[in-house]
Amino acid sequence: MRFVEYVNFPITKCLVSGKEQCLEKLERKLQSYFGNQLSIYRSEPFFLEIMPANVNKAQALEKLLKYLKYNRKMLIACGDGLNDISMIEYAGIGVAMGNAQDIVKEKADFITKSNAEDGVANAIDIFWADNKKIMSGEHENN
Repeated sequence: MRFVEYVNFPITKCLVSGKEQCLEKLERKLQSYFGNQLSIYRSEPFFLEIMPANVNKAQALEKLLKYLKYNRKMLIACGDGLNDISMIEYAGIGVAMGNAQDIVKEKADFITKSNAEDGVANAIDIFWADNKKIMSGEHENN
């Protein structure tokens, strides 16, 4: 029996693992063929994720905020991987973990400590302690 005969449900995500150089080539090729139809990105240098178009963390947060009737200006999003970039850019304050890849750090408003150093707690201490910083958009990169 073939694998496709076992799959009798909608496929929501495909994860490909491999060498970074190979995945870079595959990502470019898939983007050129399916860029408008699929979300294609590397969540880690060795993972390539393929999902329906506009399926990403920013889209999920946008729907959640709409449901909760909150403004994205009030949202702090923390991440360290390439698949976190959309939510970091979408959030009122986008926070990259200290251990994040450089491109993630470049997209962030603030860089916190690493995962191993409780970076999320550090970001909460800095921004949540003084809610006025979140509401006014005033924050410094410490």
